[in-house]
Amino acid sequence: MSYRIEKDEALSDAFGRIAAEEIALALAELRGPDRAQAMHNTRKALKLLRSLLRSLRVAFPKGLFRRENRRLAAAGRKIAPLRDVHAQLQTLGRLKSATGPVAKKTERNLRRQEDVFLRKIPALRRAVRQMLSASQGGIAALPLRQATPARLAAGLKRIYKRCRAALKAARRKPSPETLHEWRKHAKVLGHGLTLLEGLGPKKTGAMIQLTADLCEALGDDHDLFLVLQALRQEDAAHRAPDFRRLSKRITAKRARLQKRAFELGGEIFAEKPGAFGRRYLQAMRRSPAGRKN
Repeated sequence: MSYRIEKDEALSDAFGRIAAEEIALALAELRGPDRAQAMHNTRKALKLLRSLLRSLRVAFPKGLFRRENRRLAAAGRKIAPLRDVHAQLQTLGRLKSATGPVAKKTERNLRRQEDVFLRKIPALRRAVRQMLSASQGGIAALPLRQATPARLAAGLKRIYKRCRAALKAARRKPSPETLHEWRKHAKVLGHGLTLLEGLGPKKTGAMIQLTADLCEALGDDHDLFLVLQALRQEDAAHRAPDFRRLSKRITAKRARLQKRAFELGGEIFAEKPGAFGRRYLQAMRRSPAGRKN
């Protein structure tokens, strides 16, 4: 089906269905012929699974939630380095001014790193498959009957509040670390909103799009930061005449992306968490899915 609760679906049934579908999808992707794309799709499924758990975190025993969340996070971290190198290569390729010696040497270094990670994929597949198989049993044992509109609204409110706090931290100190942390929370919020698109207030679709735009801006900024780091390392080892010019262009582009992200953040998080949670609770209670619980 899809990563959303259907209007006529009981919440407990929806959570069980979505979790089973995402695990099955991840396991199927791990058997895919395109190794790099398979790992990328598996990582996306892992992120959706973690977001699903966080959406109903308030209903789960702490120990059970932490165990499954940590296992899924560890599986995602095994794949992350391949994604980072791939993203840097794509970002470098999109930079029209990246045609000089430092860019070419950096691209060759990244290609070598990518080859190293690609050779590790068979072992990564086995490790991630074992983790997912373990989580399959653990998530199936979760007390999904405790999925109620009140708990789901409380979970979404918690996600929104943490993302709002991450925005404030990024505004105080817009470092690569705080911006990346904000993006991670925004991703979880976007997944939570997608989950409730059919049950939430009328403006949920617009909120999902704004959150997607925010994640894209922050993601592009982070990829540019990683590329700049790689370029700087190459320049430090072998001074290149084109580094300064390329560095200035990347820095200017990052500034524009960050400005856009903060504009979007001001629009998305203008509402206080309490009011946000109440709106979603009221909408879910009026929905057919909410009345089934």
